[in-house]
Amino acid sequence: MKKTIKLALVAAMAMGATSAFATNGDSLIGLGAKSRAMGGTGIAHFNGSESATSNPALIAKTKGTHFTFGGTYFRPDVEIQTDVDNDGAMTGPGTAHQSDAKHNVIPYIGLTTNLDNGLVVGASMFGSAGMGVDYRSTGPTIGTTDANMFSMRSNLLLLKFSVPIAYGQDNWSVGIAPVMMYGALDMSLDMPDGAASYHDVGNGSSASFGMGIELGAAYTLPDMGITLGAVYHSSIEMEYKDQITTVGNAFGFTGASEFSNKLEQPAEYGLGIDWTEGDLSVTLDWKNIRWGDARGYQDFGWQNQDVYALGAEYRLDDLALRAGFNYGGNPIVENTSTEINLLNQGMFPAITQRHYTLGAGYQFTKNIGADFAATYGMSGDILSDAGIYAGTVKTTNDQIAVSANLNYSF
Repeated sequence: MKKTIKLALVAAMAMGATSAFATNGDSLIGLGAKSRAMGGTGIAHFNGSESATSNPALIAKTKGTHFTFGGTYFRPDVEIQTDVDNDGAMTGPGTAHQSDAKHNVIPYIGLTTNLDNGLVVGASMFGSAGMGVDYRSTGPTIGTTDANMFSMRSNLLLLKFSVPIAYGQDNWSVGIAPVMMYGALDMSLDMPDGAASYHDVGNGSSASFGMGIELGAAYTLPDMGITLGAVYHSSIEMEYKDQITTVGNAFGFTGASEFSNKLEQPAEYGLGIDWTEGDLSVTLDWKNIRWGDARGYQDFGWQNQDVYALGAEYRLDDLALRAGFNYGGNPIVENTSTEINLLNQGMFPAITQRHYTLGAGYQFTKNIGADFAATYGMSGDILSDAGIYAGTVKTTNDQIAVSANLNYSF
């Protein structure tokens, strides 16, 4: 039973969250309604003040002042089926569990203003990442060997505050955005003491602040309607006091090399290309998220993740129609002989690989407009043979999200 509880513990630690957003790993595929409607693209396609969060160099295209306020409602549907029980044996066909972490609201605020002479500055605040589960309805099942999730509940929320600055002339621009990240992590579970009792493990929520930097560049090929973009986001060190180690120590994870309270947000870099001809734009992004180099994710066996995003926009006077697709490979390395692999594949919700997106925008007046996006994400089945237990764990994670922005320009 001790080994199986350890597995549940690692899930609460490494994957803890406000439920898994429509994500690449734990990072949102896009950070505004325009980007999300176009598959999370934005490295080479200008999206107004939204571009501050995808490629700060592109805000050099801002005319006057542009303000965006909005957010995303996100609802995941995570189901886990496992035949690994409290004693590390199998319980036959398996027991299915639904996570109750289903409702999330993610804010987005952005402002950019043109100071003339090629200089544009801005400020933005947005939810950038998160993940989590809530299995309090599953147990613990005291005095039996039923498969259960030990009442795991976890909540990771990450917010970014950035101040982008861009300079552009003619067909080129560069940008930089100092970033401060706020994170809150809360992990807990119920640990059985024997046949008839259990005790709570956890310390409530812990907060952390970290600093990073984002760099961008863009170049438009003259008379071809093609824009090229490149971005780099630095890693951000985050540490959540008395979370991972406290819960880990309760189950014997006491070695300094096993894990700490650090859960670093990874570095990423990307390239994009946008083609615009008349009222039609088609854009393609590629980025690499360095999960395998980030403390915490690295400890749990994640690998670096390639993400591909395709988006299109068609403009009809004041109406814009948008669609997109986003694919990110599973960052979890499968190894059927390890506990951590069983946990990552079976209990970690942030494994959604394919996202299908639609959206529209409408300009009501010269100064006021709105944008909307709908996102559907699906992972299929993630099946892991738990070789050490001769058991299996299967996870599915389907997601829906609706985003809306209100824009004001002057």
